[in-house]
Amino acid sequence: MAKPKFGLALGGGGARGFAHIGVLRRLEQMGIRPDIITGASMGALVAAVYIKEITVDATYNELNKMVESEAFKNLGLHLLNVKGRVGESFWHQVASAIQDRIVINLAQSKLGLVREEKIREALEVVIQENVWSNPNAALGIVATDLYNGEDVYFTEGSLLNAVMASIAIPGFLPPVIVGGRTLVDGGVSQQVPIRMAREMGADFVLAVDVGQDIAPLTDMDNAMAIMSQSENIRSCHYRDMLNREADVLLKPEMPGVHWSAYNQREMFVNLGEQAFDEHVVTFNRSWYQKRHPLMGRIKDLFY
Repeated sequence: MAKPKFGLALGGGGARGFAHIGVLRRLEQMGIRPDIITGASMGALVAAVYIKEITVDATYNELNKMVESEAFKNLGLHLLNVKGRVGESFWHQVASAIQDRIVINLAQSKLGLVREEKIREALEVVIQENVWSNPNAALGIVATDLYNGEDVYFTEGSLLNAVMASIAIPGFLPPVIVGGRTLVDGGVSQQVPIRMAREMGADFVLAVDVGQDIAPLTDMDNAMAIMSQSENIRSCHYRDMLNREADVLLKPEMPGVHWSAYNQREMFVNLGEQAFDEHVVTFNRSWYQKRHPLMGRIKDLFY
């Protein structure tokens, strides 16, 4: 009987995606190397760097180098976190409101708030060649066709273009044209690319979801807030439905942390490790049963 293929599906969530490093570290410590790694959005970037670097420490160092680079700082992600304004001075709140109005006006006239060449320059810090596999694993990246909503899978070709397409957050980053298709963030169609891992041949899938859950809002006093919350509810329900297709699902707890908080990346790594530790018994049992189905059933009779 052939050894079952281990799949690891890494979801999108901006800076929260550094939790994937914590999960990869725990797997590495257990001597487990995934056969297939799929990624959406930030998960695609982490997966791409891991496939190239092979070790977790080298992967973290590369991603850290990118975040510390001038090219990344020039993206201005630190300006996007509009949470936590309660308690700020009156004039700071006024300035923030004006900033929001500028962003809304820009969104009406541009495909994205950040130019494509800026994000390309930042990604080139860690992606210089097309590495889609190593002796241990194969890489898959998902993006979404903006016109028909189809999943678009990448397993070869330009790695830089594939990652750019997968992280193209609608409204923030412009769509990416690849092969005549207009592509946006892979998380739009597969927040956690479990299905892609299955289609690439994974028999067992460990999924890591670093997206935000539905957050209760106290100020539902304008149309933008109502529309945003409604879309968040729809998205979370769809994501939860797809997540049921994983053999084991990890959801690191990080309530209220904005996706642009890259300055908290070490905390996210720790949260990824904690999430794995909390589910390690379930993981070990499930992975054992996949590799030894008969013995797994016998063990379940006695435990």
